[in-house]
Amino acid sequence: MRKTYGTMLLALLLLAAAPAMAASLTFGQWRVATTADGHYTYAATANRRGEVFGEFCAFKSGSCHWLLAVHTPCRFGDVYPVLANSAAGANPIAIFCVGALGGHTYGMALMNRKKLEASIAHARRIAFAVPLNGGGFAFTRFALAGRLQATALLRKSFDAEIQRRRQSRIAELRL
Repeated sequence: MRKTYGTMLLALLLLAAAPAMAASLTFGQWRVATTADGHYTYAATANRRGEVFGEFCAFKSGSCHWLLAVHTPCRFGDVYPVLANSAAGANPIAIFCVGALGGHTYGMALMNRKKLEASIAHARRIAFAVPLNGGGFAFTRFALAGRLQATALLRKSFDAEIQRRRQSRIAELRL
């Protein structure tokens, strides 16, 4: 599980922070692209601190996950409570720590997809509050301008590619 999330997050971190590529589309502050190796596609945004938030889809598993790459340390395998807050409301969400991604960046897979999506529905920004051991909180914020268009395109193109790959496998089996 760590390798899958870790690979996805590392690719997300590198690609979302890189300058726009010809193969990507930008909607507001969100980018939709497919990794160069063709294994993943994503819709993501980066904040001023270089942290990344986005939805990442893996063609091999046929599944999508909301992921964070942030500077808040966490220990691999631990699950932490997080408060997602926006104009749409505040929701408690659990995160699964993927561990260090390099530098001072840690990967986190957001659980409770429906609660997360309720928090970002029609909101302009999202903030995550992560409780720390010393009794304080770490905060990270992301702009959501363009997210609706970006994630709609992501899901449409992901579903179409999954369908194309299935049809290709069926055609190969018939030969």
